[in-house]
Parts: sequence; structure tokens; C-alpha cells
Amino acid sequence: MKTVSALAILSFTASSCGRPSTELSVGIIGGPGSGAGQFATPRAAAWDPRGWLYVVDKTGRVQKFDAGGRFLLGWTTPEIERGRPTGLAVDPLGDVLVADTHYHRILRYSSDGRLLDRFGSEGRGPGQFVYPVGLAVTADGTIYVAEFGGNDRIQVFAPDGTYRRGWGRYGEAPGEFKRPQGIALGERRLYVADAANHRIQVFTPEGRWIASWGGVRYPYSVSIDPRGKLLVAEYGTHRITKFSPEGRPLGSVGGAGRAPGELDTPWAAVAAGDEVFVVDSGNHRVQRWPARRWMGQ
Repeated sequence: MKTVSALAILSFTASSCGRPSTELSVGIIGGPGSGAGQFATPRAAAWDPRGWLYVVDKTGRVQKFDAGGRFLLGWTTPEIERGRPTGLAVDPLGDVLVADTHYHRILRYSSDGRLLDRFGSEGRGPGQFVYPVGLAVTADGTIYVAEFGGNDRIQVFAPDGTYRRGWGRYGEAPGEFKRPQGIALGERRLYVADAANHRIQVFTPEGRWIASWGGVRYPYSVSIDPRGKLLVAEYGTHRITKFSPEGRPLGSVGGAGRAPGELDTPWAAVAAGDEVFVVDSGNHRVQRWPARRWMGQ
């Protein structure tokens, strides 16, 4: 099987917030296909600070890459007939958590792809799921899960999968959700990409609503960069937008297309030091962007 790695390092011109354009470079990881290092609609990514990038695609494969985009290994989730996973996270031990969306459960893998544990089942009770999608993990291993499809809520679990608490329901009011697709943990804040309400909601880790803001179109993921700024992947506008923790927009980059730096329905953007990995789903690839695309914001 042919191994596909970072296929290209290309130059493009970018501008943001009215600032002058500058020449930057972007790496292209993957491309359409089912081979090692290739993708069929990648839909989530997670960065391990130890230097590993994990990506899951619509075939149910989790693939592991190094920071340069070189394919290292991959594995497939146990069942894929009903649907494929759409969420990933890495816990403090380096284990990989997979939101096995259509099987209504969370899977835990070692960094070398061994299935270690699973928790959850289909249902509407505490600790059960209907289409879990978003994952976030605290420094002590506490797991936050976002789900949609009727529950539309956030649930919190101990590191071993024991249910602790939950909040939210379907709706448009503060603290309610319509497809909470992605979540991220900041400084005493939980940020939720409330996709079909076209907004970001902010909560305390205990579930108290703090604020929300719009100006986004189908936000499918939210992540936090090393400076504490938020990166939001807007599926509906083919761009990645950066916000301050208070919701002030700092710039958007991307735009619809197939050229380097352009996007087709991005599902996620994950900060990794001075770079950002963008899950360019409709183009069946991951792009590696320099954080300077936002002009230092």
C-alpha cells in the first residue's frame, strides 16, 4: 500500500482584516483515496502535544501523522455499517477518544491503535447518547461530550466514563442547542459550536451559561490556539474565523475553492503550536497553515 504524506508545500497570498497581503506557505496532507495517508471526507482531527496529529474520515479510519504530515499508522473503528465517527480528542495520557457517532458511544484507543475501552449506549438518559459528536478533555482527564439528534446537550464524564452531570436541550434560547457540533475547553470556559443556531455559546465547566455570539455560519468546530484565541471552522462559509475569548472577530481566512489555502466545507481546525491543521473535508485533505495567516492576531 502506497504511503501518502505531505504532498505539497505551496505558496499563496493571504490577507486578513484589511492588512497588507503576505506570502506564506501551506502544506497539503493527503488527497482523495482509501490508501494510507489518503482521505475520504475527513471529519475530525485532534492534536497531541507530544507531536501527533489524528484524523478520522468517513470510512471509519483513524489515521496518525507526525507534525510534518508523514503517515505513521491507522486503524478502523469496530463497526461502520450504520455510520462513521465525527469527533476526536486526546486525553492527558495520550489515549485517543473517538465519538463513534452512529453507534452512540465513546471509544478509547491507545496511541498505537489498540481499543482499550468504550462507554455509552443509545438513549436519552444520563450517560446515554444520541449521536455524540464533539469531545473535549481536561488536564485531569474529565471528558465533555456534545450530542445532537434529540438530546442536543452537553454531558460530563469522569476519566473512566462514569457520568457526572449534563445540561442543555433542543432549542434557540441561551443554554439550548441545535446540533452542538464541536466543543473546546479554555480558561474556566467551555465553548460550544452551536452549529444550526449559527453561534458560539460559552459556559462555565459546571454548565452555567455565560454568553453567546453569532457572525458564523454552521460552525462545526471550535478550538483554542496557544494564545487563548478561538479558531472556528465555518462549514457554511468555507473559512476559518479567529475570535477573542470574548467573541471579538479577529479575522477570517479561507474561502470556497480547491487551491491551496481554499476550502470546501471544513469540519475542523486544530492549533498545533505555530501551525493550524484544517480538516478540508470536501477536498479530501488536511491543510497545514502557518498561524501567521491571521497576521499575528
